[in-house]
Amino acid sequence: MSMTQVAFLRKAYIPTKTEIEELISGLGYDFKILEDSENITELEGLSCSINGHETFFQIYFNQPTDITNEYDWIKPDLTNQDSAVSFVWGADFAAGACIGLISVALIDKGKALVYSLDDEMKYSREMLVADTPQFLNELEKQNQNRVPSPNTQKPKKNVETDKMSFWDKLKDLFN
Repeated sequence: MSMTQVAFLRKAYIPTKTEIEELISGLGYDFKILEDSENITELEGLSCSINGHETFFQIYFNQPTDITNEYDWIKPDLTNQDSAVSFVWGADFAAGACIGLISVALIDKGKALVYSLDDEMKYSREMLVADTPQFLNELEKQNQNRVPSPNTQKPKKNVETDKMSFWDKLKDLFN
């Protein structure tokens, strides 16, 4: 399942790679855009790093009407925005954190209006800032579940586990 978040703003106010990185660093995050281009409007995807976690997501630049023709509930909010920046990603907490922080930079630098198309919801700067630690906490939980500690011993085989169904055993593997 993919998710889409869109920011509407004036094209002249779209910040450069360096401006985005500086704005996000000012919020206290170790954030880098791993692309060479300073002009993000030239890209169709962004590789980023947030607090040491690398991720990638798609980014598209469109006319606002390309979005509002399908999502007309956004139309009443728009005034003079001439660009729509769409972020598309999957179930990746690092991508969610990066997209939220980039959206904050777009709000701060370009007075962007930010929407989740999947939830039909408008985001404020405060909401995006508040969501970031949640994304990062979930990312840490996910990483802890994937990487066993060297001191962790494998559980010993017991009779109860042997009596579990195939699906229950499979579910246990991912918990």
